[in-house]
Amino acid sequence: MPTEFEWIQRFEAQVEEQCRYAKPYELRYANEYVLPFIASEYREVYGTQAQHLLVSLLEAPRTGAAAVTVDALVERLTVLGGTSDDPETAKAIAEAWEDNDLDVMHHEATREALVRSQAFGFVSRSRDSRRAVFTVESSEQCAVHRMQGPPYDVDAAWKCTTDEWTGERLGLLRLPGRDIWLKPGKTDLPAGAPGQGAAGRWRVDREEATGTQVVQVVQFAHQPRLLKKPASEIEPIVTLVDEVDLIEGLMVFAGHFGAVPIRYGTGLDIQRDPKDPTKPLLGPDGKPIIGFKPRADHFWFNSNKDAQFGQLTPATLDTFVTWANHARTNLRAKTKVASTYYAIDLKTHMSAELLKTDEAPMVRRVLAIGRDGTFNQSWRRGLTLIAEAQGLHGRVRPLWDDPQTRVESQSVDAFQKAVASGISVVTAAEKFLGWTRAEAEQAVEEARTEEQARADRAGDPFSLLDEETRARLKAVPSPGPASGAA
Repeated sequence: MPTEFEWIQRFEAQVEEQCRYAKPYELRYANEYVLPFIASEYREVYGTQAQHLLVSLLEAPRTGAAAVTVDALVERLTVLGGTSDDPETAKAIAEAWEDNDLDVMHHEATREALVRSQAFGFVSRSRDSRRAVFTVESSEQCAVHRMQGPPYDVDAAWKCTTDEWTGERLGLLRLPGRDIWLKPGKTDLPAGAPGQGAAGRWRVDREEATGTQVVQVVQFAHQPRLLKKPASEIEPIVTLVDEVDLIEGLMVFAGHFGAVPIRYGTGLDIQRDPKDPTKPLLGPDGKPIIGFKPRADHFWFNSNKDAQFGQLTPATLDTFVTWANHARTNLRAKTKVASTYYAIDLKTHMSAELLKTDEAPMVRRVLAIGRDGTFNQSWRRGLTLIAEAQGLHGRVRPLWDDPQTRVESQSVDAFQKAVASGISVVTAAEKFLGWTRAEAEQAVEEARTEEQARADRAGDPFSLLDEETRARLKAVPSPGPASGAA
């Protein structure tokens, strides 16, 4: 078995490699990457300084297509929590989900995995050991090693952080049955045996037993293969994203120099330099003085009767628009994201059926990634670790939200037909209306209570009166039977 410091040395190199891999995709997701060609062209055409002001006149376009792709998938990959066949385990998971703000943070785990190819979930006990703590971690700080055989769980994990006040690095090495906290060493040891370099950089601060023989860490891996590392969602579409940015940049050039009408003048009187009549008189900007400003919002006039003014026929941007739509269509074909996210074929009055048809490829892919894919496996392991950290055992499964755009009329119609066919109201509401089982059972109980109240009022002649009047009238004794005449 590797020593602690051999693990650290391996993980430090792994974190460095993860950061190197994710850097170009982070830049594109954050919309901070500019094509070098476009950047140089914009500097040459629009400049980087205006006389004494060193400010950018016009930034190169960045469409943010990579972020649109990632955020569209994150929006549909929604986990509602988890449940279990064991009621006590199900209750503990629901409480831990809320206590750890996983209703929000589970989206961050998905986003990190899509952008950087992987993210991590660390499970531990609270200080009072009464509840489980689940944190979402980035591959910029963490790395894991997984078993080479079934069940392929994480068998070692590492996290390194930097104290924001002191700048001191802190490390946590998680191995089966123990957590080891480390601090930087005081002296550097010469490189020699494996792990010796790490031994010089780190020293053990404290060690704690976890009470379990598994490493309480789960990996959220995106697009993993049997013998290949996970991949970023942006990696296969980098060229397409850059192409969209390129088209937008060139469209600005075309609009500036071609699509805007260009006016011209010939035979204009040019003032001559008194010192040298063969040369034109130059203005403060170093250009010949012509008596008017050659701008589209100014009236042009010249005293020379032979002067002529005209306007060039402007070009259109139709070819660029077609090119841009073609690039976005290729982007959609690769990612399966609905065309409405890329403003392709965006119709003002898109029907519900057309919208669902347009989103069908994305819905299938979201299901393949989430409910039926690796993210479901990761959350199942994570929720199981949460339950085991609280001493509970039971089969656990995540609950996923329906990624389809809901059409209420269709959902209600399907619900009514299901109930009419004999399916219970609770099951039908859970399946077609998107309600939780608890909400459906509460609604059924409220309906029964209201129905019983209506039945009681139907048999009560005083049901339309207020409570006080009803009580007073009911308190009046009924008259006895009328006596017959003697």
